[in-house]
Amino acid sequence: MQGRMVRVALAVLVLAAMGFSGWQWIQWYYPHITLDPEAEIDPERNYTINVWVERGRGLVKMPALEAEFWSQVTSDFKSVYPNTEIVLKEVPAPDLEREMKEALNRGRPPNVLVASSQWFRCWSELQLPIDRFLPEGEREGYVLGALQKVTVGENLMAWPSHIQPRLWAANRKELGKLSSDLASLLEEWKAGTLWFGDDLQAARDKLLKLKDVGENQLAHQFGSSATLVDLSVALGGGLIGPKGELLLTKELLTSLVDLWQALRDERVLELVQGTLLTDFFSGRRMVIGPVGLWIWTLEEEAALRGYRALSVPQDVILLPPPGGNGENCGLLGTTVEVAVFRQRPFQGPAQARLSMEFARDLSRKLGLELSITGLGAPAYKPLWDEWQSALGWGPDQRVNLEEVLESMAGLPPLNPKWHEARRRLIGEVLIPGFDDFVNGKVGPEIAEKLDGEMRTFLAGIQGRRSQGKQR
Repeated sequence: MQGRMVRVALAVLVLAAMGFSGWQWIQWYYPHITLDPEAEIDPERNYTINVWVERGRGLVKMPALEAEFWSQVTSDFKSVYPNTEIVLKEVPAPDLEREMKEALNRGRPPNVLVASSQWFRCWSELQLPIDRFLPEGEREGYVLGALQKVTVGENLMAWPSHIQPRLWAANRKELGKLSSDLASLLEEWKAGTLWFGDDLQAARDKLLKLKDVGENQLAHQFGSSATLVDLSVALGGGLIGPKGELLLTKELLTSLVDLWQALRDERVLELVQGTLLTDFFSGRRMVIGPVGLWIWTLEEEAALRGYRALSVPQDVILLPPPGGNGENCGLLGTTVEVAVFRQRPFQGPAQARLSMEFARDLSRKLGLELSITGLGAPAYKPLWDEWQSALGWGPDQRVNLEEVLESMAGLPPLNPKWHEARRRLIGEVLIPGFDDFVNGKVGPEIAEKLDGEMRTFLAGIQGRRSQGKQR
């Protein structure tokens, strides 16, 4: 026994020196005890699974807790495990940050958290990886970008459920009229090779050729900074390197801002407020964005307004967003994930197994439930037949969507520390900065401003790390 304790103590010291965080240490030293898909469920014991459901964020409309969906999900699970109780709690999106922090500080987070995000969050070392419950052979059943979005370090840290990808849309009829040169430009857009170069000069020169078709054939939603943010992350190789180094240079930022300004000055790209869809459905714009899958649901609305220039969804081709496909590009848009947490003290492998199995089942059923509105797609592809049948979309739409989603390979994964730093850097620095730029509050000097703010942000994190080592 004493020898065993000595070995454990030595292992703790070694892992601490290697920089392992809490869940990595548990997984490394107790891989079979902590997370065991075959853990024995005691039929004489009652288990409680506390589930928090975020409500009220963007276009993600979670079913109300009194809806039949939840009673069906819980009764299905209890039919397999009758000695479990599922306790549901609704958390308004503005309160989620505070309530999760308080619960994590107490060591009592929910067993399961259902939440949406644009940039996936790994909350704490108490969050559990799902890898042992999703064998390699079963992972091809998921949209690849959805899995890679929840990858932190070498682990999958939540069950992907529902995706609302950020997309652009093109008029099939107008594309058919393009010259071979311009048609090849759109093929480069689809392939993810258009937007990447040392100074973006090649992309600029090619896009300016769209003037041959007419002015302002590209229309961008006024006030949205998403395209500039997405391109910044992609051009910067994922923004942050594995040691916390900033990969996005001031020169790349400057080139991106110059490209944006040139496309507007040369009347290739126009920022449109209020008439983006009207212009598209009436045939006045060839390509618009950002949009979502919902654009394929607007057939009746377009017909009621008398727009006959194109048929919906047949004549609407989805394109990956700039910065959304190719190397170092992630699945852009909003996703819903179902995460699993352990508590302090650890409640045992049986509790972990039940929480994991419920989270897995919930993620798939919720993914379908949220997707039948046409706002998004299930992350679990075996549900697609049922989903598309409910919407009435044909095989052409499926092929188009699959091609776009498969091109969104995923950002380079980072360890928990730098994964969270990247998420915060995007949300706290890049998005506010580019919001000011696209809304005219600041000019081209935004490139230098953002470069300084990002470096200061990362230096603060590096500084805290150094101070910690000195204590």
